[in-house]
Amino acid sequence: MSKRKKSITKQTVESFVKDIASGKPTPGGGAVAAFTGATAAALVEMVCTLTIGKKEYGRFENKLQNIQKNSLEYRKKLLKLADDDVAAFTSVMEGYRSGDKEKIKRSLKRAMEVSMEVKKLVTELQKMAITVSKFGNKNAISDAKTAIYLCGASGKSAWENVKINKQALKNL
Repeated sequence: MSKRKKSITKQTVESFVKDIASGKPTPGGGAVAAFTGATAAALVEMVCTLTIGKKEYGRFENKLQNIQKNSLEYRKKLLKLADDDVAAFTSVMEGYRSGDKEKIKRSLKRAMEVSMEVKKLVTELQKMAITVSKFGNKNAISDAKTAIYLCGASGKSAWENVKINKQALKNL
């Protein structure tokens, strides 16, 4: 069993980015896709926080409170999925090093599951971001739109990871 890297949530941003740049296989695109989704969730939460309690947005209060609660949960799930992606791909690499095709297959399937969950979550999160861009504090519209764009990038990136892992499975 390999030594597990420090959880992404326990790292500084600088350390995480340095790990990405290191040239090691993890963290890579899958972890970054999940982390990007978590960042989008944080922006959705922020827009809700900047809106809730403001008189001029009162009629949207319940909707935004619900979105705020959900985006917090999505943020936590996406951060966990970033770590899960690192674990899955580390296991893939261990399988390749040992020549254990069954371990490679299991690990590639797990990596695909993680990426598909990321894609599913950010697709739902993007809908929340669109809602907050319409009903949230207009002074934070750029934050809401940034969340929308980050969700799109995260989802596309997660899907690319599904495709490459699916291809790797076919080539075994």
